[in-house]
Amino acid sequence: MPDREPSHGQIVDSFADDKSTLAAIPKSAHIPGLILLAAIWAAWLAHLPAGMLDWGLSAATLESGHGENLLLHMFAHANLMHIGFNSVVLFSLAGPLLTWMGAFPAGWLRFFAFYALAGLGGAGLFLAFNPAGNVPMIGASGAISGLIGLAARLSDEHQGLVPLFSAEMGRRIWHFAKANAWLVLLFAVPVVLGLSGGGIAWEAHLGGFLVGIAGARLFLADAGE
Repeated sequence: MPDREPSHGQIVDSFADDKSTLAAIPKSAHIPGLILLAAIWAAWLAHLPAGMLDWGLSAATLESGHGENLLLHMFAHANLMHIGFNSVVLFSLAGPLLTWMGAFPAGWLRFFAFYALAGLGGAGLFLAFNPAGNVPMIGASGAISGLIGLAARLSDEHQGLVPLFSAEMGRRIWHFAKANAWLVLLFAVPVVLGLSGGGIAWEAHLGGFLVGIAGARLFLADAGE
């Protein structure tokens, strides 16, 4: 089978070459991610079989007075593949990132606040590019892309942050861009061919990722260079 462009999971693996450190992650560091996953799956199951478009975000949604969808869309997903993919990435990232953010309660608060901020950053860029849109966006991808952006700034073995303007940071951003290009192509081809399929809100991915790489220092317990 021919090689394909790296997925989000492969990109995250490339940020931490020392896989032995994963075994040292305290079990408690996984709890915040599991809390989010429990909320995401409970919401999705509660909306079956009707779907979750009523939690979707668009300019039209906000104009109709549903400001709560700025947060609710982060917990809404279209189908099993959508929620499954995001769940795997979220669980893979949450534990390692918590070891940088600190212990309970401060570290947990940082994690939840960052997740929400990254999701809002993704939503903001999506709305900026679609100021009159009426097609709702759903999914945790903006928030999760923020976690990926944060992970991209982390150096190996807790030695500080990778400088934002550096060759190494450029390489990591390039990996993210390639992964998202592959995802967009995956979902765009069926649409172009007239088959059933959905689109990817690349604006939300990019907005969340930018929040992650730019705001990393603000959410880490110790972000010394």
